Amino acid sequence: MSVQSTRRAFLWGAGGLAASAALTACGAPGGSSKSGGSSGDEEVDELIFMTNSQDAMGPVHVEMWNAGDPPFPVQLRTTDSAQYGNSFPRIATSDDAPHIAGYFVDGGHFTDLARAGALMDMTEFWEVSGLMDNVPELIRQQYSSFTDDGRMYGAPTNTSRYGCFFYRKSVLAEAGVPFPVDHAFSSEEEFVEAAETLKAAGIDPISIGGKDGYPISHLQDGLLASTMAPEQILDPLSIDYLSPEWMRPVEKLLEWERAGYFAPGFLGRTTDQGNAHFAQGRAGFSTGMNVWIPLLVEAGIDTEDLDWCLLPPIGELETKISIYAGGGIVIPEIAPGHAQAVEFGTWLVSPETALHSAEEGQVIPARTDVPDLVEVLGPLAGSMYELGEQDGRFQFGWDDPAPTNMINYDRENLQAVLSGGQSVRDFCEQLEQLKRGHA
Repeated sequence: MSVQSTRRAFLWGAGGLAASAALTACGAPGGSSKSGGSSGDEEVDELIFMTNSQDAMGPVHVEMWNAGDPPFPVQLRTTDSAQYGNSFPRIATSDDAPHIAGYFVDGGHFTDLARAGALMDMTEFWEVSGLMDNVPELIRQQYSSFTDDGRMYGAPTNTSRYGCFFYRKSVLAEAGVPFPVDHAFSSEEEFVEAAETLKAAGIDPISIGGKDGYPISHLQDGLLASTMAPEQILDPLSIDYLSPEWMRPVEKLLEWERAGYFAPGFLGRTTDQGNAHFAQGRAGFSTGMNVWIPLLVEAGIDTEDLDWCLLPPIGELETKISIYAGGGIVIPEIAPGHAQAVEFGTWLVSPETALHSAEEGQVIPARTDVPDLVEVLGPLAGSMYELGEQDGRFQFGWDDPAPTNMINYDRENLQAVLSGGQSVRDFCEQLEQLKRGHA
């Protein structure tokens, strides 16, 4: 069902205006406010909302907002997904900064921007939007931990589930590969047998867009789940990057590459190309994420033929699904229209908009007060969500709290390791050196 205009109009009325009025003033890290006459107080004729080009819900949200007789129009501005993470700090501090933006709220560039005072303090936004009382404590703690002042400089719109595989039921069945039970391999040996059976049938075991970097790190996170405790993963500056717990997932990825489990040419494929290779029935498994389900449908896969499973256990711990809680919104401090950005942002994170996002894009919201969520998500994203709600079956990804230079190094150099251009030990030694630089 589509969200009716009457159900979303409430945030454009008195409630939305009251929320934006409460947040007209904004603070920099440490609680100091901007001087009078700041551009943030100025209203704009049209609000600019920026997001990355792979955000399928961006155009949908802007169309919904503009179709509902809103108090001001919103224009969507997108930029290339592969470059967005690194280019946004420059964009957000320029005279042409967007008024509000979807961005990655993690220990990387977001933290650098927040600590530099380049993002509006959104702590009060959490209160007036209802997030503070309806987001799990672990996510609230994470959002307040990026700066020393304990304030929040971003707000979550979604929590992606990843670190898993999608698989085509028809492809596995044709090759004689049993489906993983309860979304999990019982052992690493079960996965190896599946991969070898697919190879013998002339089917690539795994399709992945390795050119973009981050899909490989998604696999790394999924494997890390069974070798390193979740609380250790959340403390990247205390990890021993030469320990077996850290090195084993990287070694396993290289082992899979040498065994021919990745589709030939995977390091030269983008994420979209990797998904297309999988959609063509040329691979049994591909990297999985709930928000990629619409992309796979668009590529030609019937959801009835699609399922998912956790990565195989390679250590002593139980496998887990990874949660990325950093899909969020930020408001650049330099931009005008702060009150309007708050009003639009409050609508973006509302239960009504979250429900529509779940239905249209299999987006899992951060807030817990969204009615009928599992039903609306459907069997695929719904089961991902339910597993992530179980104690001991989820973890946050390593690159959520890690510093920018360590995140970038990991993503860029995993490709070098898998191409044979860098040894696993050298890769891990360099991460250890980067960590010591933050001491």
